[in-house]
Order: sequence, then C-alpha cells, then structure tokens
Amino acid sequence: MATEGESMDVDSAAPSGGDTPMSPPKAAEPIQPEEEEEDCSDLSDLLESINDASTTPSAKIPVLTSILNDPAERHGPKASAIKERAVYALARAYCEDNRHDEVVTLLTGAACAPFFANIT
Repeated sequence: MATEGESMDVDSAAPSGGDTPMSPPKAAEPIQPEEEEEDCSDLSDLLESINDASTTPSAKIPVLTSILNDPAERHGPKASAIKERAVYALARAYCEDNRHDEVVTLLTGAACAPFFANIT
C-alpha cells in the first residue's frame, strides 16, 4: 500500500480504460453473386404443350415422361417445380388412359427416382 508521499507504480504498457487503440476493421468478405437461375424454358414449353384440349392422354404420357427424364439433370427450384407438375399431370394422364397400374410404377420406378432423390 502506498503511503502519503509515495507514488504508485503504474504499468505503462497496458492502456487504461477506453484509450485502447482501435484495431483496423476486418476486411469484408466479398459478396458472392447469387447462383445463376437455371434455364428451364424447354421443360416449361414441354409442359405447356400438353395443355391443348385436343391432346389425348396417351399422347401426353411420352411428353411428360421426357420432362422427368431430363438429360441435363436439372434439379434447381425452377426445374423441380416443373417436374413436380409433370408428375401430377402424368399420373392424371395414366388414369385418363385407364392405365391405373402405371401410376404406382411411375411413383416407385425409375421415371421419378432421380426427381424424388433430389427433392428429399
């Protein structure tokens, strides 16, 4: 303890209170551009092509199957939405064509397997 005439030693190496030197700001991480949206216009066009009232269910089936068997294997949000609509439309087409057993094959077989694997 210091007595009245003695001075206290102060550690000059440690800055006191709010006098700490400011550390330089961290470099901001570069902003990554959003992933480019996949081009699914061909899949969309195929899906829209079956909406003609004169198209028979048996004519819709190969078109819808080709959407699910997309050779480019697109699985982004846009392609997944189109493929989901194709699954529903394909199930309806099988039912309209009185091929009810094909719906089970569609949902459990190779046609939908890649789609289901990427959405779950």
